Amino acid sequence: MSSTSLTILLVEDNLGDIRLVRELLAADQSESFTLVTADRQETALAILDSQDITAILLDLELPDGSGLNTLLKIHANAPGIPIVVLSSTADESLAVRSVQQGAQDFLVKGYVDAHQLTRSLRYAIERKRTEERLNHLAHHDSLTGLSNRKHFYDTLKNSIALARRHETKLALLLLDLNGFKSINDTLGHYVGDLLLQGVAQRLRECMRETDCVARIGGDEFTMILTDIQDEEDAAAATSKVIESIGRPFLIDGRTLDIGVSIGIGIYPTDADNLESLVRNADVAMYQAKAEIGMQNTYRFFSVNMNDRATEDRVLLSELSTAMAQGEFVINYQPQVDVKTGHINGMESLLRWQHPTRGLLLPAAFMNVLESSSLILEVGLWILRSVCAQGQAWRESSDAPLVLSVNLSPRQLLQDDFAEQVSAVLSETGLPPHCLELDISEHALWEDEEAAFKQVTKLNHLGVRLALDNFGNGRASFYYLRKFPFHAIKLDRRLTQAASASTDGADMARAVIQVAHVFRMKGLAGGVETAAQLDTLRNLAYDDAQGYLYCHPLPSDAATALLERGQHLGPVAAV
Repeated sequence: MSSTSLTILLVEDNLGDIRLVRELLAADQSESFTLVTADRQETALAILDSQDITAILLDLELPDGSGLNTLLKIHANAPGIPIVVLSSTADESLAVRSVQQGAQDFLVKGYVDAHQLTRSLRYAIERKRTEERLNHLAHHDSLTGLSNRKHFYDTLKNSIALARRHETKLALLLLDLNGFKSINDTLGHYVGDLLLQGVAQRLRECMRETDCVARIGGDEFTMILTDIQDEEDAAAATSKVIESIGRPFLIDGRTLDIGVSIGIGIYPTDADNLESLVRNADVAMYQAKAEIGMQNTYRFFSVNMNDRATEDRVLLSELSTAMAQGEFVINYQPQVDVKTGHINGMESLLRWQHPTRGLLLPAAFMNVLESSSLILEVGLWILRSVCAQGQAWRESSDAPLVLSVNLSPRQLLQDDFAEQVSAVLSETGLPPHCLELDISEHALWEDEEAAFKQVTKLNHLGVRLALDNFGNGRASFYYLRKFPFHAIKLDRRLTQAASASTDGADMARAVIQVAHVFRMKGLAGGVETAAQLDTLRNLAYDDAQGYLYCHPLPSDAATALLERGQHLGPVAAV
């Protein structure tokens, strides 16, 4: 016998039929049934609102309802409860239509014994449960239990329809986790899956009952915030999400940090249909994600984002043409010993000799270039060109000179990048110790283990390695302990802050002290004033680079500078 009683609601106005059903249910010794009765629809609906009902036995002919309309009304108010029709009419067509309208079975009074009645109820209950399980699987993500992509789109479609009808607003949030790939790759999919489940739980805790949160693939989630008043409501809800996700996760005995980039589209302000709203929120999310160094951020969609996306596509096409037609050039800026004024290095800087706009600096195109695989082709060309130039300078002078090349994260994270560098060095003849590769913090935390693998290989080649723009990202000394760097390059903003405030000087002092503890050189970039240079000397920095010494030069001008001697003092005016 079942350990729990199944509560059956019998909707029937005939007392004789009620008594018969009660006797038939009582006759089944294998199941425990509790019978609740209602003699009309309205009474049944009240019971359904106040009690937990397992299944419904329904007579279609009632004082306040007749035929299939009775079934439709009960089913509409209790869609999750299985219904077995108990009819006084043996009408096959009515039976078929009853099942089509939501009934699980159709029984005829006078032709049902105890076994048939209880079996029909049990089968109806099990079929409904199976139906609900299948429906849940079809509409929910198996890992997190959140709504899946299909359910998300269905819900968004309905939410937009309601917002249109009631002239209200809704917000669509698209969320992408920052740094998840690194966790998944280094700690394994088991930990990655647990982290996704943790993120899903926190998102549930951030949502209202009227909202929808879904996992739409990989580490991408979405939230639908209905009935909002304005952007401030959406911003408040989004800030709550960022605060929640920003707290450390304890996963499988490890403390993990994860960031999130969120794009927000508002209906009907940003779009009046589903496809446009999703597209615009996606554009805003990628805008948020493109802000290097921001671990947790959100952006609302704006019209100029679409304009910018179109401009970026045009610019990328022009960049591809520029590569094919040799429009890229390299300038060189001296790196100088702050004590002696001796030029001991040259940093290579990419420029674009545009056919109509003149010489363009990286700020005009680098974001688009680095977001495309074209950066790999351009980056290899830069590496080959700089190494060839470095070897040419070596052959014309015995003075040691290190050539610096800035790497994009996408370059460094190639599986065969160290092999590419080795091939270029062999091709050009440049000794490995004459090449310095500048690596940003961003490249390290994007995929730390892949970066460590390549940096270790490069170190074994004998190539010099520098942590570039230190202080522009997380400014973590952790990387100095783990990675085999030979130099730290202070970000230009910290260089400027060093002579402007006590806090800035303290930060710059801490950087160079740690660098020297790890036997690394410290170079300050963006030096523009004599006061900045004096501060760097007092802080014991090794090298400096900036307009105070020399602007970036084309290769022929840089060659002429070196031919005059490798000593360079600060200029009187910039």
